[in-house]
Amino acid sequence: MKTTIKTMQNRIDTLEVELKVMRRMLGAAAEKKDPKAWDRLHMVGKEINRDWKSDKPSWQLISESRR
Repeated sequence: MKTTIKTMQNRIDTLEVELKVMRRMLGAAAEKKDPKAWDRLHMVGKEINRDWKSDKPSWQLISESRR
């Protein structure tokens, strides 16, 4: 039973991430609770994007790896 609950939680987590990605792709504004944290996250994202080596976006790689 623990495995089933863990599996379901993993699926829920994956769906939440995919939902957030879809919202961003459709232009939904992100909720900003701590502007400094979001600014830092934005900077880290730019660094990752600059060094990205794959033709696929990160969300697609994550989605494929979880299947």
